[in-house]
Amino acid sequence: MMASDPSSNDELLKLRDAIDAIDTQVLQLISERARHAHRIGEIKHGNIYRPEREAQVLRRLADDNPGPL
Repeated sequence: MMASDPSSNDELLKLRDAIDAIDTQVLQLISERARHAHRIGEIKHGNIYRPEREAQVLRRLADDNPGPL
């Protein structure tokens, strides 16, 4: 087994730290979105699930997605 290159290890740590920071931001944004959705439910007082709205959101996200996911 080959020894790891120290600069590769440093890069891996930096990349993992960057991913951790992005994950934290994603979680904050998902929580913010959930708060807005919850408020919409409070305003609507009833059937808050609309499949057509869900389909609209998913289409917009798919269209806006630059990849790779």
